[in-house]
Amino acid sequence: MKNAAAILLGFFCLVTFTRADDTKYTEAMKNNLEQMKSMQTVQDMVDLTNSYLRIANAEKTKWLPYYYASYLTILTSLTDPDAAKKDTYLDEAVKTLAVADSLQPNESEIYVLKGFLFAGRLQIDPMNRYMQYLQPMNEAYEKAKVLDPKNPRPEYLVGMTTFYTPEQFGGGAKAAKSIFESSLKKFNEFIPKDELMPTWGKDQLEQFIKQNYPQ
Repeated sequence: MKNAAAILLGFFCLVTFTRADDTKYTEAMKNNLEQMKSMQTVQDMVDLTNSYLRIANAEKTKWLPYYYASYLTILTSLTDPDAAKKDTYLDEAVKTLAVADSLQPNESEIYVLKGFLFAGRLQIDPMNRYMQYLQPMNEAYEKAKVLDPKNPRPEYLVGMTTFYTPEQFGGGAKAAKSIFESSLKKFNEFIPKDELMPTWGKDQLEQFIKQNYPQ
């Protein structure tokens, strides 16, 4: 009887500690997500990336800290004016995204970032890199759509690529418009699985449409 009571007590202690750890993790993630809304500089992005990596080191089975660290590192590469650093940032993003992928296989949001990462590589030197990165970028976005047809982010990023592609190669503002419209419709209908899941893109898309497609 005493053994049974001890086992039961141990079980309740484990549940209590697990819930406390989950609460700490959730609060840390929510705090970082809030800070993402006010990022302005490359250093802000680097600091927040490091914050996500600290969470990842403490919560090695959770994929989202690695996902957000990768996302922010891609943004840093796109934002930093120092061309010599851009590939180095993306090399780091590859590593953290690989961990996220291993923890959460066949996740649409991860394939969005795979495509976004290839887009970052492509942007550095479009003329010399399009043969290497254009196809894998498009394949990653298509995989993201297949895994979650309701996810608005693949189309958002496809639209951005299309917008900045010369018209003679099938791009331009006119070609991108219907893609943006479809993405925005999905953003308006999108319901994340929980409060920590990605929601980025809608504000950026709305602002982009306002600037480039005036009524």
